[in-house]
Amino acid sequence: MHALQTATAGKTSVQILPVDVYGPNVNATTFDVANGIIRAVNGGATIVNLSLGSDTGSQFLRSVITDVTGRQIAVFGAAGNTPVTTPFYPAAYPEVIAVTAANQPGQLANYANRGSFVDMMAPGNSIVYLCGQPWLVTGTSAASAYAAGLAAGIAETRGVSTTTAAKSVENTLTFTPPK
Repeated sequence: MHALQTATAGKTSVQILPVDVYGPNVNATTFDVANGIIRAVNGGATIVNLSLGSDTGSQFLRSVITDVTGRQIAVFGAAGNTPVTTPFYPAAYPEVIAVTAANQPGQLANYANRGSFVDMMAPGNSIVYLCGQPWLVTGTSAASAYAAGLAAGIAETRGVSTTTAAKSVENTLTFTPPK
């Protein structure tokens, strides 16, 4: 939300459509995630943020994401929070813009995944409000949400497609994996 407000100087018509893929469960299946993506797109989403993931890929989930990105809908994904270089899905799919976290501009957070599948780095800390209370959210999920919000704001203020805006964000918040 902060990135969206920053990109639009607080004047935005962008709407956020939260989709709960977990329900009352601790975990979500790839079917739940795929269904959530379809619900978001059917609800009018032009950018999808996937602040979730696992070490295992799914051809079914990838086919849904491939279909969505083929419709010129940008998809951002959290790169994971176990400072490793191994792929984290769905962020590791080539169709997804994989976002890792910085704890300072240009400085990779010590908890953030850093593999060659990562496309960009965004701030990994965000303040969110729940029931009027501020909470600090930390991780690549916050970074992915930040990047998606920034892309939405750029698309709105510049009058460009969300995929063009997403590419602009990716080119601005670059990431080079450490050696």
